[in-house]
Amino acid sequence: MNVAETVALVETAGVKFRLAEEGVRIWYPSEELRTEVAEDVAFLRAHRVEVAAFLRARGIVPTMPPGIRLISWTLKEPPVSIEAFAVVTDSARFATSTLEQLRLTMEDPKRWVGWSVPQLVDRLAQVGVAVEVLS
Repeated sequence: MNVAETVALVETAGVKFRLAEEGVRIWYPSEELRTEVAEDVAFLRAHRVEVAAFLRARGIVPTMPPGIRLISWTLKEPPVSIEAFAVVTDSARFATSTLEQLRLTMEDPKRWVGWSVPQLVDRLAQVGVAVEVLS
């Protein structure tokens, strides 16, 4: 496996990566997961420079929630006016938080996050992110 495949595998398990000035930071949602992905993370640590370069090249495109396929990620330059009389001043942050709302809604359709799945997909489109909801 290469760096990109290993990062994808570990992120799919629930681990999150963040670029920081001092390098790549890893967040584990549980100790069990830390143990579970230890071998893959050891591989990534051995290739730190490549991992940092991959994350930078990937930009700020977050991992898509289960059931969502990314079609395009072409963020509009802020300020972006969106429906419901809002102005987005940080398109990346808005897209990331909207994807999180979409993930929560997809996991539990009865959970109310303020918007329906079609509305969240539309909100993403308004800042330049096209996604497809898989059935």
